[in-house]
Amino acid sequence: MSISTRNKKTILFLAANPKNTTPVDLQKEAKEIAEGLQRSKKADKFQLEQQWAVTPREMQRAILDYKPEIVHFSGHGAGESGLALEDDMGQIKLVNAKALAALFEAFNEYVECVILNACYSEVQASAIARHIPYVIGMKQAVGDNAAREFAVGFYDTLAAGESIERAYKLGCVSISMAGISEELTPVLKKKSDFSELDAAGRSRDASVSDIVEKSSPVVENARSIAAPPLSLLNLDNPEGSVSLDSPLYIDRAPIESDCYQTIVKPGALIRIKAPRQMGKTSLVQRILDHAKEKGYQTAYLNFQWADGSFLTNLDELLQWFCGEITNELNLEDRLGEYWKGVLGSKNKTTKYFQRYLLSDSDQPLVLGLDEVDRIFVHSEIATDFFGLLRAWHERGKNEEIWKKLRLVISHSQEVYIPLNINQSPFNVGLPIDLPELNQRQVTDLVNRHRLNWSNQEICDLMQMVGGHPYLVRVALYQVARGRITLERLLKVAPTEEGPYYDHLRRHLVNLETDAELAATIRQVINSEQPVEINTGEAFKLRSMGLIKFQGNAVMPFCGLYRQYFRDRLASPQPNITPVQQPNNPSSLLVESNLAAIMFSDVVNSTALSVANQKLTLELVNRDFNIIRGICAKYQGKVLKEMGDGLLICFPESAVKAVACALEIQRSLAQAATTLPASHVLQHRIGIHLGEIFSLNNDIRGAGVNLAARLEGKAEPGGICISETIYQVVKTHLSLNVIDLGMQQLKGISEPVRLYKLIP
Repeated sequence: MSISTRNKKTILFLAANPKNTTPVDLQKEAKEIAEGLQRSKKADKFQLEQQWAVTPREMQRAILDYKPEIVHFSGHGAGESGLALEDDMGQIKLVNAKALAALFEAFNEYVECVILNACYSEVQASAIARHIPYVIGMKQAVGDNAAREFAVGFYDTLAAGESIERAYKLGCVSISMAGISEELTPVLKKKSDFSELDAAGRSRDASVSDIVEKSSPVVENARSIAAPPLSLLNLDNPEGSVSLDSPLYIDRAPIESDCYQTIVKPGALIRIKAPRQMGKTSLVQRILDHAKEKGYQTAYLNFQWADGSFLTNLDELLQWFCGEITNELNLEDRLGEYWKGVLGSKNKTTKYFQRYLLSDSDQPLVLGLDEVDRIFVHSEIATDFFGLLRAWHERGKNEEIWKKLRLVISHSQEVYIPLNINQSPFNVGLPIDLPELNQRQVTDLVNRHRLNWSNQEICDLMQMVGGHPYLVRVALYQVARGRITLERLLKVAPTEEGPYYDHLRRHLVNLETDAELAATIRQVINSEQPVEINTGEAFKLRSMGLIKFQGNAVMPFCGLYRQYFRDRLASPQPNITPVQQPNNPSSLLVESNLAAIMFSDVVNSTALSVANQKLTLELVNRDFNIIRGICAKYQGKVLKEMGDGLLICFPESAVKAVACALEIQRSLAQAATTLPASHVLQHRIGIHLGEIFSLNNDIRGAGVNLAARLEGKAEPGGICISETIYQVVKTHLSLNVIDLGMQQLKGISEPVRLYKLIP
């Protein structure tokens, strides 16, 4: 659609900058748009009208009064929650996508283009585009300068008589020309992309009267660091990758735009390296999503999915590789057809791709290969597999069919396998080394959690956890949920009570299995200055995310690791204390350890034994074998067998103790469905986190006593846990839990809060 084919066009500029949002310079944007229109040769073809501090009612009236062909909104966006207009008091009033779609459906006879120059407005653009020919929104946060550059570039092009589509493209170019890495943020939605049936069906769901939406207390997003306000009910648990629709993903510019620009190039290869939980998978998924928006085929493959046996046999690995990708593409499995003959596995895989997977569609195929370092330990397999990827990449430089293949490879560890320089995919393509979040990005994430923190509070958090995305998100999640204050979190973070318990224990267990690595990290954390260490150890510790480089020297990644490992690794031996007995002059050695303690007991065992002692003993032994097997799976250690009860400790994790208890009760309950009633035993389980003491081959301590008391409070087939355990596991497991309140337990001086778990 060309503007030059129309009569004089009215552009309606709507602006809103509510009092409780970050101020942005909207007047400068309007002024520069007006100046651009006036200087154009076709200035007489346009009429610019402006409406400031627009409310929902004023927005509707302005469109009625001016009947514009182009509606331009400039201000704040809040993602799914809507656009931020103003109420009568100048406070924020959110208008959602459904209401805006209904509004513009009512005016679709003359409105031909809508521009939503606000953060996270893509969702509204998609809804409006079902009724309006062209709609432009922003797919993520947009900086104030980038928004202004886009608007000026767009209207300059439009005023030159060019089409809306060309104006959109040159608006994006204007952002790039200004040296701003946000040219991919604006997105163009066209009515032609939506079916008429879909548009008609959706439009019935809303009416123009829906425009007046309920007030939201605050939108914490200037255009420079925009973020949709986040409902606590929708606050993502900080586990795994950040979902594509989550407002909690933080761009680390220019990484995302570099990847998006690279992946559209023929034969592209992107390799992403970062320690665990730094955001590799989240970035891989966004690159694939960008490719999918371009109409490309995409397939995501995580090498953690592969059975261990596949990694030691090249033929099995490549068959698994081809089969998984075929499944991801929803294609028919034709491996049997291509895996015949005497050709080697690499040749068969190449044929399968060239003659089937790449030939099935005219569109490029983008593969996201995540956690490929799982192959590194199998050097011969790794050499062949990665050599194959490099060969395909090289063929993509000249052969049309292979130009369609694009690779995104992610790994945590340094590439220590001896690959030929011409056979490695790790020295070609676009290298991405994901950095930690900087202070501006952490501030952005704090705002997205709707936390009103001072700069000092943000600095305090970063002093503890640095810019580690996972560690930062755990802290913000806990505080935003009201489970802990920042002050308390900073105090308990490097302890077993803190929210990082499992994360820290996992690292500790890995270090304790490698004496040299443990000695090296001890050297690093005990030095207040960066130190130089063995290169091999340095790269291992960096791959784990425990250190960072400063030149050739290293230092702990963050204060959390320094404090935790300084305490835990300062003395590698358990706490051994000589005890003098009054009636025995010899000293006894008492060993103490902190652990999750589980106590299980058979319900009504005495009565059962009286009725049939032999059968009861057989049944107890049967169940104990089941329990022992499940405990071994969760690294639990049976310390003591007491007739019809077991004392079990979990030195690695309270989470594993609770997960183990749940599986025990569920497994026993499931088995009971196939047994006669006389052969079913019920067990009670209690769990506490405390110190245990080994004395004369016996286990003692208040922690053991409390676990035993908790078992007595559990229902038959149930589990009872202490508050200490609950606080550790509540964010890590999905639990069906009942708070039993404070209860006085026999032999325990102070009341204890108990929780009942329902398996």
